[in-house]
Amino acid sequence: MLFILKLLNLKYYKHSSRLNYLIFLFSERSNDILKAKMKRNKSSLFNLRNLSKQCIIAFLMLIAITGCRNEHSKSGNIKKVDSLETSTDLTIQDVDNQLDTQKRGTAPVPEINEEAVQRAVINKSDSSFTVYNNIRADYRIIGYQLPDTNSKKMVLFSVFTADVENNPGRCPYGSYYGSPGKEDLEIKYIGDQGNFVKAFINNAKGESATIYFPKKWVEFE
Repeated sequence: MLFILKLLNLKYYKHSSRLNYLIFLFSERSNDILKAKMKRNKSSLFNLRNLSKQCIIAFLMLIAITGCRNEHSKSGNIKKVDSLETSTDLTIQDVDNQLDTQKRGTAPVPEINEEAVQRAVINKSDSSFTVYNNIRADYRIIGYQLPDTNSKKMVLFSVFTADVENNPGRCPYGSYYGSPGKEDLEIKYIGDQGNFVKAFINNAKGESATIYFPKKWVEFE
């Protein structure tokens, strides 16, 4: 619009003045055009720079995310390896413990073979209570403090080393493979009480008590 107004004012100038005015006018118009181009170039350059910055930021974010995933994956793999190593160590330790237990003779107590059972013998003539040491038979005969198998174990006779060695049941009158001599331990039958036989026990220290044996582990002769 400004350019048109300037052209309209051209009629008020003389010829020479008109020429100078036109030169001035077009020069000013050229400057305006040049400035406009420069502004557009600057705007394009600014946009290009912004785009480049956005691309760089996006690229850096992508690298960071990928790195985090890799670290997480490595951490998971390390945990799996650690768990596997721990499990393997525990398995080896369990095997070692079992071997040590067997070597010490403290393996789990075996079950009684019902076909090879041996019972304690009560002599009807003198009421003596005897357990014979027989490695070919299976027996585990326990005298309890009360006529109850959940009560305290007072004395034990067994063919199994795990039952006898070092008196693991902490029986006050001891653990034996068979009846010792009367000078060390003597047991006498007194009578019956329910599913138990009642007996009197006496040791070399002069300690004595009444104890109870399950009838299924006793026979008379």
